[in-house]
Amino acid sequence: MEWLNNFFTQEPLFLAIPIVIIISIFAYAARRAHIKHLERIREIDESYHIHTISKDFSYRE
Repeated sequence: MEWLNNFFTQEPLFLAIPIVIIISIFAYAARRAHIKHLERIREIDESYHIHTISKDFSYRE
C-alpha cells in the first residue's frame, strides 16, 4: 500500500485531470440529451395541441 500512498502524494494531478475530463464529458452528454428530450417533448406537445384543436373545430361544424 506504500506505492499507492506515494502515488497520491507525488502526482495527484495525474489522477485528478482524467477524472475531471471524464466527469465533464458525461455532464456535457447529459445536458445535450436533456435539451434534445425537451425539444422532443415540446414537439409532441405542440402536435397534440394542434390535433386537439382541429378535432374541436370538426366537432363544432
